[in-house]
Amino acid sequence: MYPKGFPFRNEVPARVMLRVGAYSPGRGAAKVRCPLLVVVASDDAVTPPGPARRIAEKAPRGELMTVPGGHFDPYLGDCFEQVAGRETSFLRDALRP
Repeated sequence: MYPKGFPFRNEVPARVMLRVGAYSPGRGAAKVRCPLLVVVASDDAVTPPGPARRIAEKAPRGELMTVPGGHFDPYLGDCFEQVAGRETSFLRDALRP
């Protein structure tokens, strides 16, 4: 996602690790009453697709969109266009009076 030669440092503060173990968005998925769109990259190695799929299934108004590729692919190129189009239509439908 960065241009060649960009001095990116893949780091987070150590305090982040204090919360990672307790982070479980799926626990409350069945209580989410608003429309929910979950976008999953099929080959995501950073955020595995399985738990995200289960969240979309548990949420009463959950919808799942699966795209090919890895974690950052939905932010770039044709995949971005596909995801942004779906997100736009989802928001139009969800916010329609």
